[in-house]
Amino acid sequence: MKQIQNPDNWKSSRPYAAGVAAENMVFIAGHVPVDQSGDTVLGDSRAQCAAVLANLDRTLTAGGLERDAIAATTVYLTDMSGIEGVDDAFREYFGPDGPYPSRTTVEVSSLGRTEFSVEISAIAVSSAMPTPS
Repeated sequence: MKQIQNPDNWKSSRPYAAGVAAENMVFIAGHVPVDQSGDTVLGDSRAQCAAVLANLDRTLTAGGLERDAIAATTVYLTDMSGIEGVDDAFREYFGPDGPYPSRTTVEVSSLGRTEFSVEISAIAVSSAMPTPS
């Protein structure tokens, strides 16, 4: 396994890797709406989700992948009324016609900071690596 740390993203003081590559899969830790200096990106669920997806993009790039490698996402929302904003951000990020990854969305009581409304983890698959037949 290989850890992926993104030099362009904010560095958490917590002990975890932004991503871990194992064979042809990359497991991306939950990303939150912070800018590159670690300040919270404020706004509605669409704005926060767009910031999270930009952070995911930088982690993918650090791992040598592009966004079309994302196979699955888990979206954590503090209020399900924000789902439309998440949908809008996903359409902007992946394009209006996708292809979209699978997605599980769950409501949680809180995230790492009280001002966070969304967190996203992902699994990406590298087409450069052989896939099982």
